[in-house]
Amino acid sequence: MFARFRRSDQASSPSGRKPRTASDLNISESDEPIPDRPESMHRWLDTEWARCIDFQMRDIEVCGTRITLFWLRGIVDLLRLETGIMQPLESVSKRRLQLRDLASVLHTVIVREISTLGEFNAAVTDGQVVLRMWGTSHALVLEVSDPPGRPIDKPENEPTLEGPQEAFVEHIQLNLALIRKRIRSPRLKVESMRVGTYSHSTVCVVYVEGVAKPTLVAEAKRRIQKISIDSLNDINKLRELIGDAPFTLFPVTDETERPDRVTSNLLQGRIAIMVDGAPNCLLVPAQFIHFLVAADDYYVHYTLTIFLRMLRHLAYWSSLFLPALYVALSSYNQDLLPTPLLITVAAQHRGIPFPSILEALVMLTIFEVLREAGTRLPRAVGQSVSIVGTLVVGDSAVRAGLVSPGMVIVIASTGVASFALPAYGFVNSSRLIQFAFVLAAGLGGLVGVLLLALILITHLVSLRSFGVPYMAPGAPFEWADMKDMFIRAPWFAMRRRPKHLEPIDSVNNRTPVPGKSKASSWDLSES
Repeated sequence: MFARFRRSDQASSPSGRKPRTASDLNISESDEPIPDRPESMHRWLDTEWARCIDFQMRDIEVCGTRITLFWLRGIVDLLRLETGIMQPLESVSKRRLQLRDLASVLHTVIVREISTLGEFNAAVTDGQVVLRMWGTSHALVLEVSDPPGRPIDKPENEPTLEGPQEAFVEHIQLNLALIRKRIRSPRLKVESMRVGTYSHSTVCVVYVEGVAKPTLVAEAKRRIQKISIDSLNDINKLRELIGDAPFTLFPVTDETERPDRVTSNLLQGRIAIMVDGAPNCLLVPAQFIHFLVAADDYYVHYTLTIFLRMLRHLAYWSSLFLPALYVALSSYNQDLLPTPLLITVAAQHRGIPFPSILEALVMLTIFEVLREAGTRLPRAVGQSVSIVGTLVVGDSAVRAGLVSPGMVIVIASTGVASFALPAYGFVNSSRLIQFAFVLAAGLGGLVGVLLLALILITHLVSLRSFGVPYMAPGAPFEWADMKDMFIRAPWFAMRRRPKHLEPIDSVNNRTPVPGKSKASSWDLSES
């Protein structure tokens, strides 16, 4: 007997009852059973889903049994709803219909049972269809969700010339599939939990069982479960809510949009934390050295990587100290400059109405404003504004006699050096620290720079990321882990996972050294 539609698609209408306020909401309501009578269910819906025009409800009759479907318009695949649910229901001919009979008929979609109102709301808001057969204590959830989103594209913040060209998107299931495609093992575990009073966002903890330290996994889940917030839809909130040292300028969690980076970190013993709706994920624990490592390092020959990493380290420390050293040497410690260079610097500053510290602070501020303007404007216009603006402002300032040419060169070099860093969050922290070092140089010369540098190093050494020292493997020192710090050793030489992560299985590479005829020519016990 074919199903007869008794009600067309429409939003549930309010019943005239006074809507509940936030104070009336009771968390325990999620454990209440779904009403078994249509009248009670409609009264609850008129209160819970009042003024939700996208909430859809359809009553149908199958073999004399009344069935109601509930879903949200816009996040449900209507084609699958028609072909996977409606058409199979039309083919039902059994007179004494049971809920398990419907589950066997709807074999083209994923089916599971629910029994509480909280599960009902979670299923509907996830984009699934809830099927309610009246007179039973359970309902069926039919997986036909199709939330809006963009297709998988190239990474924008972490581009590479070689290697995979895939980036995470705002759909957590697609993001997990990108990881599963690279780690095809049941030991890749994904544990999910809901966070947010109103958003009920899905947060997944991803790790490799047998590699990641169990206490590290437990600590990550414990911190996430402690979160109590209205909404959690982005990685930044999660990073600030679960990270160590909330007042430090340095990021203590790593962030990436590349599935290949997540894969390699998982196999080292780290944990990935993903949020539904965020096109990136967190990697914990994070160390200082990670923010000076680019994805390109693992797709080129190791000899070239050594040069690139050294260059990147030089660029980072130059971006911190170069303006401060120029101010200190030109204001306090002129005796350390060679005589020809001192004469040139003094000649440049002749006629400049401002001291070197004020020059540096003003130029750094102007450079940051131009950088921010270039970021906020459309891409086609922003790059032109930042480049042309910097050239015009710098040249005009020199011609007007407000700043010296040497100061413009130093500030421009500092900005270019900061662009060489692969981690955007790490760059932002160095941009702020530059100002602190310039102030220290202006007040105390090289002594002030040295004191602030000691404070900075002490602060970095004291940081922890999920219990792991932030400066590992440099402090505490681990010689075996240095193979992937300032340099990248060849793959055949990196046989063990990082010791500071305390992985369960420490060996990750048993490949013999190329050119050796016997696999026993090298010893796994060698660190």
